Amino acid sequence: MEVRIWSVYDRDDRLVLILSDEPGDFNFTRIPDEDCDPVECEYATIQCYRSTIEPDVLNAVFRSTEVEELLQRLKKGGYKVRNGRPTPARFARL
Repeated sequence: MEVRIWSVYDRDDRLVLILSDEPGDFNFTRIPDEDCDPVECEYATIQCYRSTIEPDVLNAVFRSTEVEELLQRLKKGGYKVRNGRPTPARFARL
């Protein structure tokens, strides 16, 4: 079975996280304190890119039991969910 990947953006179209449907960890934006245990997720692997949204996303992760439910919670929270990896932005020619 092929791993599915989603890119999640905020209201300003900034990439805030990427997730896959493969069991794994919630990867914080910054390395947590040494006394913090890893946050495991039995239905997804999540890489967060904005520390300000981490509490909201963690709340959605803990309230969901599968990827589809998490994606719906993120959409209801105002995030834009797109299938696949993010597309790199093009750089202006200088």
